Amino acid sequence: MELKAKINQFAENLAPKLDRALQAPVDSFFALLDRLFEYTFRETNSGIYGLFDSPEKISKAARDTHAKGYTHFDCLTPFPVHGLEFDMGLKRSRIPYITFFAGLTGLSIAFLLQFVVHEQVIPPIFQYFDPYANFRSYPLNIGGKPTFSWPAMVPILFELTVLIGGHTTVAGLILIGGMFRPFRRILHPDITNDRFCLWIPTDSANYSEEGVRAHLAALGAQNITKVTPDSQSPLGAAGGGPNP
Repeated sequence: MELKAKINQFAENLAPKLDRALQAPVDSFFALLDRLFEYTFRETNSGIYGLFDSPEKISKAARDTHAKGYTHFDCLTPFPVHGLEFDMGLKRSRIPYITFFAGLTGLSIAFLLQFVVHEQVIPPIFQYFDPYANFRSYPLNIGGKPTFSWPAMVPILFELTVLIGGHTTVAGLILIGGMFRPFRRILHPDITNDRFCLWIPTDSANYSEEGVRAHLAALGAQNITKVTPDSQSPLGAAGGGPNP
């Protein structure tokens, strides 16, 4: 009984340590996902917007708005404005990292697929277990050339790198950008035509209706308009989305 009690005590002491050790990788993984797909833009349906008529004006307005301490604001433009995300104070996009690691994964898969087929890899490891025909090595002696002839692998390496990298980039862009939002409400019909919009939502830091109106007026904004959930059209798409 004394031995059993010691074993039970040991198990009770060990259990929380194992829980922490096994839970740590899980928490780290989900924390990484949260950081990876973090995006500063948040969809809101109340606030104040002002319109500008040139890319230069919206860029200056974004810089001044960021300097004023406003947060969660957005710029809606009819076409991408180069450098606008930095004027808004947004962090560097995570899309290049997604593309790089996805491309590296595609490169590795393409290499392994070809290397395993042409080299004696599977049989020495699993001599008595070969259920799939495609797992069998298939070395070919063509003109005395080596079976591991890497120049012949280059097209497949390139194609699979581009295939997986490209598709993963699109998926990452959709996740990080919070797309698609087909029913986003219209702020102003000219935003996707020839006008540039600066949108400051009510959940922005330092928000006050008078202060935001005065700020937009000082920037030279036109059509300064307060938006509430009841004041918007339920139709979508024409209001644009976060500036890429």
